[in-house]
Amino acid sequence: MKEEINQHKSKKSYELDPSLKDLAFTLHNNSTSLEKKEESADPDEGSIFEKLYLTSDEISLFAKEVTNLPKLKSDHKDSLKKIAKTFSKAFSSPIYYEEANSQIQELLIETFFQTARALAVAVETRDPYTGGHSERVFQMATILGKRCNISTTEQMHLEAGSLLHDIGKIGIRDGVLMKPGPLTDSEYKEMQLHPIIGAHMVEKLNCLHGCIDAVLFHHERMDGYGYPYGIKGDEIPIIARITSIADAYDAMTTNRVYRKALSHENAIEEIIRNSGTQFDPEIVKVFVKWWEKTFHKAAGTKQQVV
Repeated sequence: MKEEINQHKSKKSYELDPSLKDLAFTLHNNSTSLEKKEESADPDEGSIFEKLYLTSDEISLFAKEVTNLPKLKSDHKDSLKKIAKTFSKAFSSPIYYEEANSQIQELLIETFFQTARALAVAVETRDPYTGGHSERVFQMATILGKRCNISTTEQMHLEAGSLLHDIGKIGIRDGVLMKPGPLTDSEYKEMQLHPIIGAHMVEKLNCLHGCIDAVLFHHERMDGYGYPYGIKGDEIPIIARITSIADAYDAMTTNRVYRKALSHENAIEEIIRNSGTQFDPEIVKVFVKWWEKTFHKAAGTKQQVV
């Protein structure tokens, strides 16, 4: 992970500021104690999305990928050995063993998403102004990933990674994270550290390693003017390109302490306007098609995606 971070250099990177470079590797160890936030009492909040994280069919689909995910299995190695030993004694038929093994793999996937969800809740208790943001980004990224026909493993890492994309904000100072006005240049540079801080946090959990791309690269741009490393185009992993669009759209349509939310129509216009520069144009096309269907956008106001 550290090697991956160190190999990316650009004029847009925090690397040009030694003090911020040091801060990137210390802030993530200085987490603030968190208070549990009550769930919203508004039953209609986010009502355009289903609240269920995973269906039983999705759990079964992802569970089949466990054999290709050694880091996910490593966290549970000792437990798996004990369970396997118990099953081998209890069942003499291979059919029963395969059934038991399948159940174990499904349990691993449930644990994987429970871990991601718990961390996502932590960052939203840290920043009350973004309550529900990670969940909404997760919902949109999930839909986009399926519509983009990415692999099952990529879909799993996209879904958990989109939940975790802002986890690094836990390491950003209150005065910056919750400032009720525009950030200064130095404060903005500090805010740009949150993907790096988040990647270091996710790195600590073997089972979440596949989510690092969404956390670390979701603020990169297709034209190379994003952060923290200024990579561009296909250098940006697809799960990060998908998360970027979902993140930007929800941020624009949500009230923040420093500005009012844009309308859904204005937000989609911004997504389209930045297609090819900030966002992957092919994913934008998929997003707009879904958006028009979801919000029943009038045919007379549709815009062509380039």
